[in-house]
Amino acid sequence: MMDELGSLESRLAYLEARIEIGDLVAAYGRAVDDRDWQSLGGLYCKEATFDAVEGPSTGRDRIVEYYEKRTSMFGVTYHYPHSVEVIEVDRDSGTGVVCAHAELAIGGRAFWVALRYFDSYKREDGRWRFAERRVKQLYAMELSELPDGMDS
Repeated sequence: MMDELGSLESRLAYLEARIEIGDLVAAYGRAVDDRDWQSLGGLYCKEATFDAVEGPSTGRDRIVEYYEKRTSMFGVTYHYPHSVEVIEVDRDSGTGVVCAHAELAIGGRAFWVALRYFDSYKREDGRWRFAERRVKQLYAMELSELPDGMDS
């Protein structure tokens, strides 16, 4: 019976972690799009690394500075995840891949961007946060180019 209970507890902990990680991923898009830098910083571990277009940024303050600088060139943005594939998760850490799109307004033009986030998650101060987030851009194009651009 104890083995079954342990197994059940482990399975429940796994499912809870997946749900909390999914909530973390959803909160990321909202924080970026709302330019809510305090909330965004809180989604990352204190010594997290975010690696995107301009190279890695390490530590919450540096990560937030990166976002403030990067998003200053955009008008409206809308980030939305399509799927969160949790590859591995234990009590306090995990890894996953998030497939997503972003809509960006730049200089009066609208762009569609396909992204993959390669994440490491860590439970810090009782909640799941990004320990590392590496972004790979699959493609980007103006919305007006989308019908023809997907053929190439």
